Amino acid sequence: MPTLRTRLVRAGFVAALQAVRRTAGGVPLGDAPEEELREYALGMRAQLETLSARLPTGRTVRFREADECPVAGLWVADGRALPPVGDDQVSDLGCDTAERVVLHLHGGAYVMGSPRTHRGLAAALSRTAHAQVLLPDYRLAPEDVHPAALDDALAVYRWLVEERAYPAARIAVTGDSAGGGLGLGLLFAARDAGLPLPACYVGLSPWTDLAGTGGSVRELDGIDPWLSTDLLVPAARAYAGTTDLEDPMVSPLYGDLVGLPPVLVHVGSDEILRDDAVRLVERAREAGVDASLGIFDGLWHVFQAFPLPESRSSLREVGAFIRRQTTADTRQEAA
Repeated sequence: MPTLRTRLVRAGFVAALQAVRRTAGGVPLGDAPEEELREYALGMRAQLETLSARLPTGRTVRFREADECPVAGLWVADGRALPPVGDDQVSDLGCDTAERVVLHLHGGAYVMGSPRTHRGLAAALSRTAHAQVLLPDYRLAPEDVHPAALDDALAVYRWLVEERAYPAARIAVTGDSAGGGLGLGLLFAARDAGLPLPACYVGLSPWTDLAGTGGSVRELDGIDPWLSTDLLVPAARAYAGTTDLEDPMVSPLYGDLVGLPPVLVHVGSDEILRDDAVRLVERAREAGVDASLGIFDGLWHVFQAFPLPESRSSLREVGAFIRRQTTADTRQEAA
């Protein structure tokens, strides 16, 4: 069962989310006019950006704009796990000598979210994985539909492994929610382009089936404190554009998973995307992929972004997984 702290945080989160949604004009129904859905998405995006700007960051966390990257973004590192290499702690970010790099693709249903909203989660990944984290500011719907976000993610990954000549075996691709699905799409696109695949993939509540065929989408609608089917349906439509919702590059659950690197997926038991995670791991194992699943009882969508005991447990496991996969490959290269 969730701890008392977790139950209290959940209650506070629900109240805060309801207030934010009221400010954005209230939650429209999934079959509402397109303009109404667009206005709601943009309103929520603005609210999220404003709130995230007020959140404090740890004194040991360092940030630098990724100006050299083909897609705007942010480098994030926690000095507790990564002591500065030189005198300038900021300019050291993004250096080619980093032991490992996490390419994290933020969530937000493809219509909101940014490096600014996900700085805290990136800092936690940096701390547990002992890695520098790169957060690309990929293009969002409804302004830019598929494949804009995927093209941006692939451009960043290609830049890392080709222009920066950073070893793929020292890169982990991670993503939360929509970013988790985008990360899998990135693996497919990199494979199709003949690029070396990263050492591993981590999905935090990944959105892998935009067609919404998982049983939990209906079973847990109303129980999930964050997501609802009424919100997912228009977001999927806005992102996919004219692309079929079961296209593997939009919904990687339907893709060819053979040959992917080791996979770790964490999800809450109370979220409507639970079965997106469960089915992904099942299909990955059927394809011969080393895939692991963690279901956290009573937890909600991307709970790792909240200060909870379960979040620390999840992130410790994620960090150990990333360190293990990247370090093992690096040692093999050295040998």
